[in-house]
Amino acid sequence: MSAWPDNGIHHGVPFAIYRSDDITQSDTLDTAQGKAVSKSLITDFIADPGMWKARKQKEKTRSMSFGSLVDTLLLEPDKFESRYVVSPYADFRKKEAREWLAEMESAGVEIVTEDTHAEAHDCCDAVRDHYIAAALLYGAQTQVAFRHQTKFGIASKGLIDIVPAAVDTLVDLKTCAPSVLENKRALQRHILDYSYHIQAGCYLDGWNIASREERTRFKFIFVTNKPPFTVAVIELPFAAILLGSQQYQSGIARFAECLETDTWPSQWDGIVELDLPDYAYTETP
Repeated sequence: MSAWPDNGIHHGVPFAIYRSDDITQSDTLDTAQGKAVSKSLITDFIADPGMWKARKQKEKTRSMSFGSLVDTLLLEPDKFESRYVVSPYADFRKKEAREWLAEMESAGVEIVTEDTHAEAHDCCDAVRDHYIAAALLYGAQTQVAFRHQTKFGIASKGLIDIVPAAVDTLVDLKTCAPSVLENKRALQRHILDYSYHIQAGCYLDGWNIASREERTRFKFIFVTNKPPFTVAVIELPFAAILLGSQQYQSGIARFAECLETDTWPSQWDGIVELDLPDYAYTETP
């Protein structure tokens, strides 16, 4: 597969192909036609169109890399050997180790340490040992891509982690810091800060349009990225999903307008009046 297939539901789309039609900051109205937006693009854009336009591509953090490793081991274990290699070296100070490192980098595989590999396996085991998470995974389709056209001449797409069998829900797997699962309030804040409700609305809309089926529920499997690996299965209520869908659709409409006019407003345009936080007026130094 060398290019994106037609709009619809697709299995086994290589990640490089999935990303090949991304709209980027360098695109214009003309070059964006036929390309696609995703939840991550729209939520980054919503926060500040001007900053999105000026920003370079995000660099992958250590926590993001660990999450991708867990995704592969749990959802696509057959792809591990083509994406990763476990380093036989503790460091790369010796010539032999440096030569091996250069060879692996030229092959395009990601290098992980034995300790990281073992921790990722333990993280996956924690998910499998959670009876609700295990039930969602049993017989499910994993890493399912959707793509559909919007009325703005651009497409919308997403990559769904888990499509359970015979239930009306979609599921996404999230690794997170242990502090996120310390209490419900922390997790609520995390879901809002990372716009996961927008992901739920976007993915359900996208699945329903592309598949011509109807699913109405969305769950997240959260697992901490450090031991002991705590697991929580969260279902968003319909009101949160509806809000996320509305915000995603509004974001696409605004994105299309900025693209058409080549105008990218920022929250920092002009002189910004900014007061002190409320507590500054009530707390005694």
